[in-house]
Amino acid sequence: MADDPPHGAGRAELGPGELNMVRPRDAAPRSLSDVAYDALLDRMLSQELAPGSLLQERVLGESLQISRTPIREALARLEAEGFVTRHAGRLLIVREIPVQELMQIFHVRGMLEVEAIGLATNRIAEDRLHTLRNLFETQMHGSIPDGGNHWDADDLLHGSIADASGNAVLAEMVRGLRRKTRMFSLRRMPDRFLPGSIEHLAIIDSLIDRNEIAARRAMTLHLENSKLSILHIIGRI
Repeated sequence: MADDPPHGAGRAELGPGELNMVRPRDAAPRSLSDVAYDALLDRMLSQELAPGSLLQERVLGESLQISRTPIREALARLEAEGFVTRHAGRLLIVREIPVQELMQIFHVRGMLEVEAIGLATNRIAEDRLHTLRNLFETQMHGSIPDGGNHWDADDLLHGSIADASGNAVLAEMVRGLRRKTRMFSLRRMPDRFLPGSIEHLAIIDSLIDRNEIAARRAMTLHLENSKLSILHIIGRI
């Protein structure tokens, strides 16, 4: 990706797989592992499952009325994302959410994503930008979308920018760090819907204008506001 031509990469419209990412979630039933994942994460954030709580597949399955396989898949996902850890190398327990670690993630995301958007300003395809702009405008003029549906659109925008930077290592690092903050979705921060959408449109418009300075500023503001919203949520827990 590093040696892609500046204006040639990604000129095609969003592919079928990418469009599927932003269709309403009720178009396809959610998997049981997704249901289990959200339920467990909600319990962790509400402190119903406090840091240090033991996580047993059988007990959790009975509580959620979900079979053990989806529970196991959800726990594996939570462990991979750093929200669950192993005690004595075997027992799964809830990991305390270190505020300092989250702030460090946003600090690194700021450096990487601001650099990515600077590199992407004259590379990202205009037709993709207009498609993304239409997507966010459509969401803003409708009812507040499903949290996951909004996240998919958010992920598509940030991923498109990272890919258009022309640096595959940077793009992969951005995606990895974003996964670690995915727990703070729109469903858990509904007040971020309108401000976040406006910030996304500002990012897209600066890219359509090919204004690198404005693009860097818009991305910096978006990430800073996201960080402050997460701090507010953590402060209520």
